[in-house]
Amino acid sequence: MTDRELLDRIQGTPWIDELLTLFDFEVARAEDGPVEPVTLPGGEPLETIAGDGSGGAFLLVGAGDVRPVLYVGSEGEAGLVATSLRDALALIVGVSSLHDAATYPLEEDGGRTLHDYLARTDDEIREDRPELDHDRHRVREALGLPPVDDALLRSFQSAAADFAYRPINQEGDRLRPMLSWREEAEDALNPARPSYPTAPPPPVTPPNEPMPGQIGLF
Repeated sequence: MTDRELLDRIQGTPWIDELLTLFDFEVARAEDGPVEPVTLPGGEPLETIAGDGSGGAFLLVGAGDVRPVLYVGSEGEAGLVATSLRDALALIVGVSSLHDAATYPLEEDGGRTLHDYLARTDDEIREDRPELDHDRHRVREALGLPPVDDALLRSFQSAAADFAYRPINQEGDRLRPMLSWREEAEDALNPARPSYPTAPPPPVTPPNEPMPGQIGLF
């Protein structure tokens, strides 16, 4: 199924559109676009196809039947999600959130920290939405999406680290990486300009003491 066929099925099937909105992929927000205009270093065309509840946007990159999917967040973070809309939707539906899946490296401690974290966040969602797993199954079946496994998580984290897909804003600055540990590493390599101390304020003379050189009368 091509990207356009997937989008047509979502837009033409109200219950799928509704469920994807619960997974924070809202095609109705496509017209809003990213919070600020962005471009890619290579100049590839971008097409906004959906948004999320925080003001972030999902964009298709380039041209063709199957295109990479870029995420641009509302807090200045951005990165490639997947090389196809199918895999991007599989991640969006299959984990508590893309931001959660970008919190810990999969390659760290065999992925235990990331898997435990995603399991906990899923459990928190189930407290308010006990039908979570049923909804996931319905959307996967309807759109032919694969379940999220280590291969898909690894592909996501690798894609999100791809510097060529880090957008640039109107000021010419690259947006922050989605991967939290990569942001910390980049901050360490590019420390903020040091702030120089300002001159201390002049001493305040207590009202009952004479100024220097002045004779006290009392």
